[in-house]
Amino acid sequence: MSKTSDHLWAVTSAVGTGLSFLVLVVIAVMYAHRTSRVHLDRVSFRLMLYSLIANMFFGLFGTICGYFTGPSPGCALSLFILQLSLQISSFLPFCIALNLQLVVVHGVRWKHLEKYYAACSVVMALAITIPPYAAGQYGWDPLELQCWYTNHVRQQRIAWQIGAQLIWTGLTVIGEVSTACMVVTYMFRAHLRRKRVLSVANSSMSSVSGYYRHKTRSQAVSSDNSLKPMAFHANTYANVIFRIALYPLVSFIINLTSIGTVIHSTSTNGIQNANDYRILLLSDFLYGGRAIVYALLAATDLSLLRAVRAFVAHLRGCKWGSTATIRSNTFTGTSRTRRDDLVVQVELSTVVARDAANGGSSASDSATDSKERNLTATREASSLVSADGEAVDKAERGILVCVDPSLNTDNPPLMPPRAIAFELSSPITRTQSMRHRWEQAAREQAQEDEFMRII
Repeated sequence: MSKTSDHLWAVTSAVGTGLSFLVLVVIAVMYAHRTSRVHLDRVSFRLMLYSLIANMFFGLFGTICGYFTGPSPGCALSLFILQLSLQISSFLPFCIALNLQLVVVHGVRWKHLEKYYAACSVVMALAITIPPYAAGQYGWDPLELQCWYTNHVRQQRIAWQIGAQLIWTGLTVIGEVSTACMVVTYMFRAHLRRKRVLSVANSSMSSVSGYYRHKTRSQAVSSDNSLKPMAFHANTYANVIFRIALYPLVSFIINLTSIGTVIHSTSTNGIQNANDYRILLLSDFLYGGRAIVYALLAATDLSLLRAVRAFVAHLRGCKWGSTATIRSNTFTGTSRTRRDDLVVQVELSTVVARDAANGGSSASDSATDSKERNLTATREASSLVSADGEAVDKAERGILVCVDPSLNTDNPPLMPPRAIAFELSSPITRTQSMRHRWEQAAREQAQEDEFMRII
């Protein structure tokens, strides 16, 4: 039975090592190609790459450990490297989830955090695995008859396993799941808030007109811009973020199941019945198949797939992705290209005075009196515009509403201002409109590229 268990661990580890090596070769080819390299410029992808390398070593030394048949110094050393690579490959996915939370939720744009993620993962793994190796806890397992923990005292064995392996794996799993849930919840709330703001703005603009419509639209844009920029780009690249959040889910399933099988094997003091043997086989399959699962996740990463498509298109003489920027439509799965036209709204107000006091006067007197009051009101309004900076700003925008009704106390108050249309003396040309759209598209593309590099 022990030989079957060892062979299962060795074979699955060998398959995982081979798959990881093939994926690493593909990634190396993509990095060597200039057109494909730009698609791999992402912090989370490089952290995943480091984790894939650690999982390849985990599978390699898992294969070696599976073929040991008795106590030997090579067994202890192989198990130490296996445990070291296991801890590194556990901490790096947690760093991926943590980086995703810092970028999307908190708006952190520190790309140099990548080196701290990698360094802290290696230091923590060394701090966890060196003490049991120095204490002689790694070696031939007398209970399961394989290369594992060598302590035959159950209480001490469980203490070393929990303190030097299981608790850290469990903490990283909890951290990954917590941060992933926080990111998904934040994105969903940001999406609902933006949708609600746009809905209110559209309903308000359908019931008002003129200056108030422009004001409502400005308030809607201001409310929409109150969302953090990273949340907006997170909605744009929701499929990428949800794909990154898949790592915590896989880690949760594999690591927690492995922890349960290890604790069961130790608590039962070895293989006592067929059920214990089946759980041992499950444990060996999970540890050996770990490298297979992470190799498949790396092979289906969206950044790697885009790089491969760009590489194939370059070989065929096409320019894939160079003519348009594809933006995903959030929560619908469709793609569309946004075109924002430049809209200019200019309004003027004219002052019209009527003689409502003397309705029976002659037409000439009424016209003369009306002209005089119009002239007086215009002079008074001009003096107010020159004195008040806010009125000057409104006058420059084509809006003149600051007319005091008490300008002429001997006459009735003027009628409220009415909006009239007029033609711009210098209309916006097609070239200026296109330039504005190009500049706006360039700014959006730069922000999106920065977002993709730091997640």
